[in-house]
Amino acid sequence: MPVGFPAYSEDSLRYKGTSRKELARAAEDALDELGWHPRRDGKYRILASVPAGFYLIFLCWGAKFTVDIEEGRLHVRSEGSVPIEWLDVGQHSANIKKFLDQFEDILDESD
Repeated sequence: MPVGFPAYSEDSLRYKGTSRKELARAAEDALDELGWHPRRDGKYRILASVPAGFYLIFLCWGAKFTVDIEEGRLHVRSEGSVPIEWLDVGQHSANIKKFLDQFEDILDESD
């Protein structure tokens, strides 16, 4: 169970043969379909807000979700939206999994 101020989880994946532009478009579409309200923070950085809700039996305050796109690589991070949120009960890794599942579905559709 990760602990930090704020608690977070992150992952980085390679996507060979896919341009930065294609990765950015798919990431933005995935965030939009999840209802996480994406917004650009630079050409290849996308920010989003994961709404508050319950994970397992815990009330989670929501999360800040960041997608950084490099050539052939995607870096994602989910972190608590409240600075004093210090305990990750698994919601951040669940956010990343949910995003990546949606993202990869969109990439598969575009092939």
